[in-house]
Amino acid sequence: MRKKVSIQDLKDADLALWAARAHGIEEKMDIKLYASGPCLYRDTGPGGAPFAFRPDSDLGDSAILIQEMTQAGILTLFGHGAQFEAQGFGHVGFTGAPAAALTRCYIAWKLGQDFTAIPTN
Repeated sequence: MRKKVSIQDLKDADLALWAARAHGIEEKMDIKLYASGPCLYRDTGPGGAPFAFRPDSDLGDSAILIQEMTQAGILTLFGHGAQFEAQGFGHVGFTGAPAAALTRCYIAWKLGQDFTAIPTN
């Protein structure tokens, strides 16, 4: 069942999953990702294999998002969150850990503040 999900409601692996989808990782790598509990997995058919992409908790994994955002606009990280502004998009900001906040900014920029999603957990 599909439902409208607020970016603020995403957390843990769901946040990483939607960042990966917004960035087009599934299409670029020709894979299918899913979140289960706190982990992000690559669907291998009869099961899953852990997929190492957690921009919500690792700034190293956020590098590809940061690069894209800074090329398109102004990304500002704070100790208590992040904000992003781009021409033609506007401005968005989120509080929380910087990695999670910038991941939310990225998803908002790419998919909108609220978008239709299939709950995964």
